[in-house]
Order: sequence, then C-alpha cells, then structure tokens
Amino acid sequence: MPLRRPQDLCPTDFPIKRAAVSGVFAEIEDLTKLCSSGKLYEVETWISEGRPIQCARPDDRKLRRRQTPLQIAVKKGFHSLAALLLANGYDPNGDYFGCLSPAVRARDHEMVELLLRFGAYTASVEFQEVLETYDRPLIDRFIAVGFDPCANNAVARALQDKARPLLGFIKTYKERFPGLQRQIDIALHQFVHDQDEKGVCLMLWLGADPYARVPSDPYSKKDEDDQGNALETALWLGSEKVLKHIRIDPTKVSLDELLDQAVVGHNPEIICRLIAMGANPNAQDTRRGSVMLTALHSVLWSGEARFEWSLSHKEGSIGVLSALLENGGRFVPKGHEGLGSIRRGLLRCEASFARRIVGLLEKFNGITTDQMAEMLRTPAIKDHLQLAYARGRYPPFATSGGAGSGGYFRRRRWR
Repeated sequence: MPLRRPQDLCPTDFPIKRAAVSGVFAEIEDLTKLCSSGKLYEVETWISEGRPIQCARPDDRKLRRRQTPLQIAVKKGFHSLAALLLANGYDPNGDYFGCLSPAVRARDHEMVELLLRFGAYTASVEFQEVLETYDRPLIDRFIAVGFDPCANNAVARALQDKARPLLGFIKTYKERFPGLQRQIDIALHQFVHDQDEKGVCLMLWLGADPYARVPSDPYSKKDEDDQGNALETALWLGSEKVLKHIRIDPTKVSLDELLDQAVVGHNPEIICRLIAMGANPNAQDTRRGSVMLTALHSVLWSGEARFEWSLSHKEGSIGVLSALLENGGRFVPKGHEGLGSIRRGLLRCEASFARRIVGLLEKFNGITTDQMAEMLRTPAIKDHLQLAYARGRYPPFATSGGAGSGGYFRRRRWR
C-alpha cells in the first residue's frame, strides 16, 4: 500500500481501507519506539516500506499493557502522527484499549475530531467521562454525535461535583431530554443523604422534585418501588439544615406518614413543625403501624445497652417521644402482647434510660394506669427500674405527681 498523507485525502477516500494487522507484537515494537521518540519521518519511511503498523489484540495480559503506536500519539497529543497512522489504515477500534477516552480526558478537541473522523466508536467512552471534563463545547459535540445523557445515570453521577458548566448544560438540554429531570432528582436525593446543603439548593434551583421516588445513589440498580424520596430521607436523618430548604406540600404527601418517618430522625424540632402543620401524633394507619408505636420502638432501640449510641442520639430520641406526648400523643398497645413487647424493650435498655421512658409515659398520661400496671407487673422489670432509682441515676421531673416525685413508683412498693 503506498504512503498516504492526511492532507491528500478527499471525501471519496472514506471509509479508509484498513491496513493488514500483524499477529506478533514484536513486529511493531520498533515502530512504537519511533513513535515514542517523535520521529515522524522515520514512521513515514516505515509505512512506505509496507511494514505492519498495528498488532492484533493480544491474549497475553502483559502485552495488553504495552502502548500501541496510536495510543502513544494520542497520549502525547501528537496530531500529525495520529493522522498519519489513521490515514494509512490504522484501525482506531482495533487496539485492546480505546484511544478516544484518553483524548476526551485530555480535552484535546482536535484529537477527538480526528478519531471521530476516522471512525472511532463513541461507545468506548462513558458520557460521564465527557461531563467530568466540564468542557461545554466537548459535551455539546458528543450530544451532537448522538449520546444519551441519561444513560447509566451519567448526569446524576457527574452532578456530585456541583460544577457550573453542568448546571448550564442541564438548563440548555432539559426540554430536549425529559429524562434529565430524573437525573437531577437522583442528584438531589444523594445530596440530601450526604446532608450537602449547597448541593440541595443547587438541585432545587434546577427544578428537582423532592417527592420523586428515585435512588439516593446514582450507581444503584434497585427498582423504583424499593426507593424513597429526598423529603423522606431528610426526615429520617433528622436534618433540619436540609429540610428548611424543602417546601412540604400537604396536597402531595400525607403529613401523618411524614411524622411517622420523622420520629426515627431524633429531632424534636421537626416533630413540632409537622404537628403544627396538622400531623396527627395518634395516627394509626401509617406505613409502620402507628406514629406512637414507631416513636416508642425508636427510643427503646436508642437506649439498648448493647449499642454505644452518642448522648445526642439518645437525648434526641427522648426529645421526640416527649414532643409527641406533650402534643397529645397516646400509646395504644395491641393487648398484652403489645405491652409485653415494650416491657422486653425496657429490659434491654440501660436502667436509667428505661426509667426516663416510663417517667415520660406517666407524666403525660401516655398510657392508662391499668396498662402501666400490666407493663410493669413482672419482677424483672420492677428490679430493673428500682436499680436505676436506687443508684440515683434517674433525673426527676419538676412537676408534681411525675415519676421523679414518687408517682407510680412511690404508690407501689415493690417487695
């Protein structure tokens, strides 16, 4: 095959006829040395002599790591060498590792155009790689080639860097690609999960929907039915700094369900805010059963001696239970079995913490006197609570008749 120079090519020469491929890497090893040294004219001589310029994809893993002539040209940004190889039949898709991705990462527009002109497969590049260059003309070029920006959650993944060019890209293409809405919803959920206040504000500015049920991880493969939304995650985390930016619309979501979700967030301020908006602390038909039952199990879990929860975590759970009781919350157990479950939870708690829970229920009449007697009827729970009382670890309440002033424990002498 005679030597062809890139500047002599005309449209009728495309597609370029591929050169013969060598089956042994050793036959092109000297060529790779010439390319590494930048000896363009020696490479021309090599090609004019009809010697092989490309090796078939090797089976040997060690040879796969060896750089090919085109890879060397792309890495060095040596456009004339890359054009010479491609014009003489070098297959840009014939190497074990693609050459388009390194050119994209280097933001080398001329090299990208050259490779695309000679038939490089765009499928060898992840659109996330293109987005992470933050090079708007380069991003637009790959959109023009036919890339789907929503494939593999590429936009949601790239948005984690909060780069300004990506925000402009979404504003420009949002109408053309409706799937971008889901991408920013996923990014919002991720920022909420990470409690990234700046990221949350940026996604809301882009129009993210905090009620959309999408994964909180753009790399997740879960079905949509198994996913929550950004608002529920903010409540579950008890993140007031994130929640203050999200507008809660009672017409789109049940306030009782949100309250049921918020009780595990251990933030009393959020509980009071939802109740002020109209949430019912005595709601029974929630996802977990009832709000008070969820709150009681959450506080019992926080007080278990086997877990080394932080003091703020424990105090937050107590604060949530107190806020619900102060606003009229009443625990409605399902018979003796429900009371027995609470009793077993109290036994697993630290003694002082268990006594605080019982004291709150008594102070605010969270359960009836008969139910309290049934819950505390066994010798084990009596000894458990009396141990905390004897050690003086239970902080008394200031109100009269409460647990700290005697109350139930003074009226019933356990012997």
